[in-house]
Amino acid sequence: MPEKTLEVENLTVSYFIKNRFVDAVKDLSFNLVTGEILGILGESGAGKSSVGWAVMRMIDPPHRVTGRIVNRGQDVMSMNERELGEYRWRRAAMIFQTAMNSLDPVSTVGKSFRRLLLDKQIAGTGSEAKSMVGELLDMVGLTPLVADMYPFELSGGMKQRVLIAMALAARPDVLIADEPTTALDTLTQFSILNTILDLRRSEKIGSMIFISHDLSVQAFMADRVMVMLKGRMVELGSKEDVFDKPAHPYTQFLMQSLKFSSDNIRQAEVGGRNGGKGCPFVQFCAHAMERCHQEFPHTTSLSATHSVACYLYGE
Repeated sequence: MPEKTLEVENLTVSYFIKNRFVDAVKDLSFNLVTGEILGILGESGAGKSSVGWAVMRMIDPPHRVTGRIVNRGQDVMSMNERELGEYRWRRAAMIFQTAMNSLDPVSTVGKSFRRLLLDKQIAGTGSEAKSMVGELLDMVGLTPLVADMYPFELSGGMKQRVLIAMALAARPDVLIADEPTTALDTLTQFSILNTILDLRRSEKIGSMIFISHDLSVQAFMADRVMVMLKGRMVELGSKEDVFDKPAHPYTQFLMQSLKFSSDNIRQAEVGGRNGGKGCPFVQFCAHAMERCHQEFPHTTSLSATHSVACYLYGE
């Protein structure tokens, strides 16, 4: 049985906005096992990125994160600063949604790389770091010449490959990719996605959380898919479960939108706000019952691989 690299239980992320807490993620639970890619699918505002930030312990007061996050038996929520320094990059790394603008514009790629490798003690000496830079660039399909280039000299696809290589420098247990190809053209996007899959096949990537609003990208990348709406998980299953046998009315709605349009999920946004007591899809659901307005349903298992949070199933 595959080992769990990450266990998330009852995760709630609340942002302090205008003198009150607003829940971006509400009571979310899932596991990540060795070698798998878990796709988190949902429209803008679903809470996808907040899940990644919470797993990385990057949400600071006055904002609030509650619940349990465990990496290979160690409680991430109770880590001190030293332990967090070890956890980030070495055990969990993240490629951020705005990452292509995060490279130091006045440093060459090689200098930025070496700084990271030495600061995180991934390399012990400057010469070791320099050698590792070449190996890491080669791993993502870039030549060693890129090390001498500045960010402004790189295409969007090259920048993204550099950032993937940086994230994988310490071979973390968990790689979180937050919309890593959104700003890229279709051909470059496809090339980057194939590079990620090649790295997974060669075991350069342990486990991965792949965050994207794009249904076609999730269908291409993910082994399992978690569907989120307004901070809630409404469905979780294998890629085949979710795409071929969608159970939640919201997931069914998304799959219908995929059939009628090649554009992304943002054209199918259902609106509304996070934080209501009932199902976040209730205003748009043809099957809505009175209790759908009152309380969010418990998760019901449809099979060993497929679960849904909907009153149409179970009791």
